[in-house]
Amino acid sequence: MRLLPILSLVTLLLISSVGCASSGDGDRTRATAGRDAISLEMIEEIAASVQDAYAVVDRLRPQWLRSRGSMSIRNPQPVYPVVYVDGQRYGDLDSLRTLGVQSLGSLQFISAAAATTRYGTGHAGGAILVVTR
Repeated sequence: MRLLPILSLVTLLLISSVGCASSGDGDRTRATAGRDAISLEMIEEIAASVQDAYAVVDRLRPQWLRSRGSMSIRNPQPVYPVVYVDGQRYGDLDSLRTLGVQSLGSLQFISAAAATTRYGTGHAGGAILVVTR
């Protein structure tokens, strides 16, 4: 009688471990990286129809330009990503309008947690990292 629950448990563990082994985490990582990045090739494809980095982001990743909600109940102002160019803080989202499309190498969005870890506090909206050519 006790053998049946033990066999059921072993079978359940075996099935769950096989499911985890074939979950394709590598594909999910690549998909996330693709959603959070704009490559030089992507920029070159639309370069003729856009003028600046803001237009590139608006065309290819408009969700990066949206508010991430408010910072707190006391401060209901919307929170937006901070822009960094070649590792240096550059400004708010409007500063993307000053970067010509010809100077862009790639863009990447990083989450609030990653931006705070990398650059310190004040990144509740995440960060857009711009690499120039």
